[in-house]
Amino acid sequence: MFTPQQSRKSGQTFVSGLILLTIFWVILYVVSHSMSDEQLNFTKINLSESYRLSPQGEFFLYDTVAINWAMGEANASPILKRLNERTNQIRLLMENLRLSSDQLAKSLGQESDITALSKNNPVTVIDDALAHSLCDQKKIRCAVWDQAKSSLQRLSEELASIKSFEESNNIMNKLLITLSDLQQKTYAQHLDANALRLSNARSFFWSSPAGSSIEIIFFAVFGVLANLLVTSAEYLRHNNFRPSERWVAYTKLVYGPILAWILVTAIAVGWFDLGEYEVGVYSLPLLAFILGFYSRKTVALFDKFGKKLLGEAGKSIEKGPAHIAARRRASFEQYLHSLHPRDCYQIKQAAFDIHKDIVKTIVFEKEANK
Repeated sequence: MFTPQQSRKSGQTFVSGLILLTIFWVILYVVSHSMSDEQLNFTKINLSESYRLSPQGEFFLYDTVAINWAMGEANASPILKRLNERTNQIRLLMENLRLSSDQLAKSLGQESDITALSKNNPVTVIDDALAHSLCDQKKIRCAVWDQAKSSLQRLSEELASIKSFEESNNIMNKLLITLSDLQQKTYAQHLDANALRLSNARSFFWSSPAGSSIEIIFFAVFGVLANLLVTSAEYLRHNNFRPSERWVAYTKLVYGPILAWILVTAIAVGWFDLGEYEVGVYSLPLLAFILGFYSRKTVALFDKFGKKLLGEAGKSIEKGPAHIAARRRASFEQYLHSLHPRDCYQIKQAAFDIHKDIVKTIVFEKEANK
């Protein structure tokens, strides 16, 4: 049995140890982040596979969830909206460009031999620009419209003083206006596409899947330590510190971060949410800290979540594999109806995904029929 004086001394020693552990944890966190290489995929999430920008300026979005998760829906939505609207405008301009290019080819064919007027056939250059599919990733943007415009300007200057080419000149003026619009919109597309990245103001946090998991553990431990310091200080202030309660604190330091990581993962995959509170890659440390700070309530939340999950698993067992196969078949058919591939890359990716889903669905159905 501890005397009040012994209990107080034991509590002071315990709180001193918590302070030292907190200082060590802060130093470890800061040093690990300061020394990490930003070029590694471990530290930063890679959004380059979530979208693609064609050389002509068309924007193809593959993974909205990843972009919203990394940037926050409030930040990403306006940019994605501008990119999609401008893509539709670019496609309309490209269609007008094709029609005007065909008109120019016919006009020049009737009025003279184009090869005698210019070394570079502007119609061919325009067709090449429309069909261009590859771009040097090191460049800020592909100048596919620049070459077509410069070639057309040279021809326009050659024919400007020749009266017999009046129709061709009018068509070329329309083409030059269209190409100027395409240049401006493509440049704006690249500016917005480059904005689809992590904020420099938040760059200290690790944002890759592996890095986010470590952030969760770090901040969950911070939360547990903060809770223990506040609680222990209050007990000491009221001379009510119980040395036997130290083991409760030690177990919190173990189960708190583990449960926080599991619950954050469940929220990230969409098993439940936080209502009006938006969850993203940079709100995970805050969420982990809160779950760590309220470790006991986190246990109650996990208990409720586990019972709900096991209850659904029990219902599934009672219904049997046939129900699972039917539900999977319905989801697969719904997925097929939602597919709208816009280019060869999307067609290939969709075919790959469909192939995997077909195999899984067939396996489930055969297992259910056994």
